[in-house]
Amino acid sequence: MIFQVFLILPRPGDPELEYLSLGQMFAEHLTQLLFMVVGLILIVMYWIQFNRQLGNLVRSTPLHARLAVVQMVFLMIYLYFVRFDMEYNGLVLALQMESIFLALAGFIGVFNWYYAKLNGLTSDQIDKNEETTMLFSLLPEPLASIFTLLFAVLGPGIWTIAFLSIVPITWILNRIKKRYLLTE
Repeated sequence: MIFQVFLILPRPGDPELEYLSLGQMFAEHLTQLLFMVVGLILIVMYWIQFNRQLGNLVRSTPLHARLAVVQMVFLMIYLYFVRFDMEYNGLVLALQMESIFLALAGFIGVFNWYYAKLNGLTSDQIDKNEETTMLFSLLPEPLASIFTLLFAVLGPGIWTIAFLSIVPITWILNRIKKRYLLTE
């Protein structure tokens, strides 16, 4: 995706470069840059979560390892559709597939953590509350991805803005988590 950012910039020999300021150049490609920034943020979030999950494991099982690989494959398919989206300027199918594959990657991560928690694969360094907190922290991204699926038909701008739903979804899940931890 970082490479794609540089591909949309004008080439050094491009005659348009003489007439455009840097601000005009970015303004002309603002939508594409916004999509790439959102995509990069989501990938970084999934990568951080994936590392947090693996960092809190002491061992794995064959099923657990397969699920982690499948999660990474879904993230790679998501990246494919990001490129597809860029090539075809917000094609509804590409937006929908981005939402679907982000959701699949996220829900597999949630299930994988739950599986690890149930099967004693997590570190003794974290307690049950921290395990539960991790589980709840993994849910906002896939839930927001499912939510954005509904907005893909309205266009790429609205679809991208719909990802801000992650803020209220996180807030709601934090409230549910607090209640859950109090009753446990």
